[in-house]
Amino acid sequence: MILLLVALISAQDSTPQLFYSVTVPTDRSAYLVELQITNPPGRSRLVIPNWAPGAYRLMDSWQNIRDVVALSPAGDTLPLRQDSPISWVIDPKGATRITVRYTAGLRDSEQWRRPNNRWFLRSTSGVVDGPRTFMYLDGWKQAPARVTFRVPAGWRIATGLAPTTSDSTTFAAPSYDVLIDSPVLLGKFLTYAFSAAGTPHRAVVDLGGGRAEAPGVFVDMLRRISTTAIGIFGSAPYTDYTYIFVGGRGGGLEHLNSTTIGVTTGTLARNPRGAETVSAHEFFHVWNVKRIRPVELGPFDYEHEVRTVNLWWSEGVTDYYADVILARAGLDSPADFAQGLATSIGNYRSNPARLLVSPERSSWTVWDSPAVNNSYVISYYLQGELLGFLLDLAIRDSTDNAKSLDDVMRYLLDHYAGERGFTRDELVAAVRSATGHDFEEFWRLYVSGATEIPWDDYLRAAGWDVVFTEAPDVDARIGSIPPAVQGSRWRAVAAPGSAAERAGLRTGDELVRINRRPVIDGTDVTTAVRAIGPSAEVVVEVVRDGSPLTIRFEAGTYNRVRAQLRDLPAPTAKMRRIRAGLLRAER
Repeated sequence: MILLLVALISAQDSTPQLFYSVTVPTDRSAYLVELQITNPPGRSRLVIPNWAPGAYRLMDSWQNIRDVVALSPAGDTLPLRQDSPISWVIDPKGATRITVRYTAGLRDSEQWRRPNNRWFLRSTSGVVDGPRTFMYLDGWKQAPARVTFRVPAGWRIATGLAPTTSDSTTFAAPSYDVLIDSPVLLGKFLTYAFSAAGTPHRAVVDLGGGRAEAPGVFVDMLRRISTTAIGIFGSAPYTDYTYIFVGGRGGGLEHLNSTTIGVTTGTLARNPRGAETVSAHEFFHVWNVKRIRPVELGPFDYEHEVRTVNLWWSEGVTDYYADVILARAGLDSPADFAQGLATSIGNYRSNPARLLVSPERSSWTVWDSPAVNNSYVISYYLQGELLGFLLDLAIRDSTDNAKSLDDVMRYLLDHYAGERGFTRDELVAAVRSATGHDFEEFWRLYVSGATEIPWDDYLRAAGWDVVFTEAPDVDARIGSIPPAVQGSRWRAVAAPGSAAERAGLRTGDELVRINRRPVIDGTDVTTAVRAIGPSAEVVVEVVRDGSPLTIRFEAGTYNRVRAQLRDLPAPTAKMRRIRAGLLRAER
């Protein structure tokens, strides 16, 4: 017994202990990162992730890392070699403690200083993105870690990481996965604290010196979203939650007990509820993705792409629940709910890829060039939003509104929110177990397959039918998809038969400028295209196969498909129950 106790103590003493520090330098050139490893392995391999959970594309993260050096306790340089573009191997030379230092930041890039919802550093603030900042010790991702932030005087720190009792700048993470899933806002920002379902929440807002007008309306929006989503599941799976809003580029990214959301100062000034949709989407990810997840999405392999056929569920059904949450919270009216889904149905019906690329296929090929699907592109967000809606209607119809998609989500939380996620077949089985009805045929036709959806067969359950119309619109259609590698250019989507396609634009071309507007992300594409009027000249600068190319055409016209959900003239009592069930909390 004594020998066993000694062996256990010895094993604990030899476990690597990880202490990170992040320093904001005076010149704001990059984050200065230090990792101290006590009891390092004889071969200590450090890796910077090649992708980030929630963003399914490679990052070429080696570009972010500079000046890597490893030191002994005496300050002597230790042998270090790069065994891949994203990993470094250190020989500790028997030392019981080593220190690794490096810089993290695109120092020579203007984009690095431009605020976005992920990662930047400027004179008054910064966001620390874990996957781009923290290397992990290979083989020890589940080891606990601590991190200290050294910031300029007057700066504060906001993160979902657990604070320590040692000081206000040091935080603890039970594993590397949690460490990098907890973004950090540094700087001078506004804080709005509130309670939702008895749990502490806060919004921290950095608008680069600007202020959000009508903060009461802004906070009320977040409180309603949080309370409504928690009500679906019955309780919050965290002790506190942090919404991080940053003035700059739009979009958002979900995390374990926080989210980062990009907004413009004007958005919050003109409309304090302008970020309601992205806020509801990212917050619902607390459950769907961060707890309820496809089996492939954890434990994470950060070195290689990770594919799953279930992103339509993880992202698209989350989009549907954003619609549901806003309606149930009273932030959107029933008419807003119907109109939003009608718009999505119209967009779906307008895209010929709906009959060629299934939701499982679009999920699986997110890492790839559009060429793998013959240059047809359709969003698994859009597909999943509509499939979630139809599945909810079908479940309610088959059970007389006794069961719903909410019951499926709660079942998944109970069975697949632990160490192991769900497979495709287990997802189908979960729907059957939660509702008592088999939806294998639904999956075969509309999830694994790309069969035309008989909309009215589903919509009449809630007293609707759909009316499709076509109306002339300006044909300057240029869509966009994210780059295959973060940091590269966004890529074009040329709609089949569009004026852009006839002029030579190809899906997959790297977008540089549209009518002189630089393309940094999809927002620039949308803004540029929206400004194009009838018969206007359109100039698109792209890179194809490594060579610059300019494409010119005149905006024409095309018949755009629109959809409207129309109330049936004599809805039954069951239809009214189902319609009401969609739009109100049921617990």
